Amino acid sequence: MTTSKARLTVYLSNPSELDDLREALRRLAPIENRGRISGSTCIEAAIGLALRDVQARGRDSDVFKALVTLPAIL
Repeated sequence: MTTSKARLTVYLSNPSELDDLREALRRLAPIENRGRISGSTCIEAAIGLALRDVQARGRDSDVFKALVTLPAIL
């Protein structure tokens, strides 16, 4: 099976948050759909949601507010 997806490495400061999100979403999903929820699908969905939020609300978006409060990367 071929896919149009690209492989990407993501570094997380707290990987357990991704695990917690995946498990919480799996518990919410009907049992027949739980297998479709993976770490990569969580990240893919989060990026899409964040992008739409930025496009719609700009500086008022949640992701922008979270990022501008992070410590500067030196």
